[in-house]
Amino acid sequence: MLTAANFKFILAAGALYGYFSRTGLQTLEFREEDSAPSLLYPAKENQLRERTLHQLLKRYVSGESVSFNTIPLDIASGTPFQQRVWRAATTIPYGEYLSYGQLAQQIGQPGAARAVGSALGANPVCVVVPCHRILAANGRLGGFTAGLHWKRFLLTLEGIEFTEQL
Repeated sequence: MLTAANFKFILAAGALYGYFSRTGLQTLEFREEDSAPSLLYPAKENQLRERTLHQLLKRYVSGESVSFNTIPLDIASGTPFQQRVWRAATTIPYGEYLSYGQLAQQIGQPGAARAVGSALGANPVCVVVPCHRILAANGRLGGFTAGLHWKRFLLTLEGIEFTEQL
């Protein structure tokens, strides 16, 4: 859970708040503005990273196909399995998706779809690690830690078709 942030990006339904460590982006999460963490003064060494991320997010929410691969990540808080899942998710291109089972196969763990889902649920850097691009079998939404309204927003933004939960 984010307690303080040095990055903020405003959206219509809330905001993205994040924190850069010395290594890279450590946290990026959706929050409603009334539940926002306090903001820290940005560290000088991260100001360029924050400006770069802000510009990429601005282009992304305007509907442009964007790669966040230039943003360094600090995902050391995850287990080795979680880190493998998160890295694999970053390879899914804008506007495309995989199922949880397909991502499990991609990382060499066929049959680990639920474990992949759990790892994605712990993703500390949403959007940049695009866990929203992972859908359940038959194109159903599956889950999303920030709430399905955010997952719908991101998928719709990217033109990805999905099936509502039954």
